[in-house]
Amino acid sequence: MDTTDTPFARIAAETRYVLLGFPVAVVSFAVVLAGLAAGAGSTVAVVGLFVLVGTLHIARGTSHVDRVRLADVLGRPVERRPYRSAAPGAGPLRRALTPLSCPQSWLDALYAVVRLPVAVVAFVLTVTWWAGALGGLLHPVWGWSLYTVPGYTDVGSHVLPESPVLATTVIHMVAGALFTLTAPLVVRACAQAETGLARAVLLAPEDAGVRVRTADAPTPTDAPPRVPSSI
Repeated sequence: MDTTDTPFARIAAETRYVLLGFPVAVVSFAVVLAGLAAGAGSTVAVVGLFVLVGTLHIARGTSHVDRVRLADVLGRPVERRPYRSAAPGAGPLRRALTPLSCPQSWLDALYAVVRLPVAVVAFVLTVTWWAGALGGLLHPVWGWSLYTVPGYTDVGSHVLPESPVLATTVIHMVAGALFTLTAPLVVRACAQAETGLARAVLLAPEDAGVRVRTADAPTPTDAPPRVPSSI
């Protein structure tokens, strides 16, 4: 069932996606980038290979979290590309180092690094618009506190000197209304920027043979094998 089938549910899901994506992006960027740097710097000592393997497993974990979040904001299950498994009969060492030859594992690590700028911009814009909307519309509730600040001069005194408090309240509420009306567009753009990057890197290609499967959509008979995300 699509949980984003109403405007309010959709904007709530997109806002939640953007706001929660920022801390996930910061943590994954810091951990994965540090792991890649440490592993690459110590590969000569062999131990660096295992550091890289551990980092790729962390990247897999954070990517799984993002697939869960993608399913939430899209309102349907998602499918990922398969991860490479060790060949049958491979020894313990070869099994342990298998992630190093897995393209999707490296894509997960790349995603953890490149997603941060997008997440930061989306987070800042979303917070700014919702803060402007709530702050403006609720100005009658909190605006009085500004007059307790010594030397405070409101904007209304320059617009309507006879009734500065009224003018200031109207200006703030009009600004809040504008932020509220444009918030769905801004948040939608921010969410689409993030989901677009995530879908391109973390999910199976969406073409005639490979699709993001909805709950009631049949699987094409000629589609290549796909691995559903266990969410």
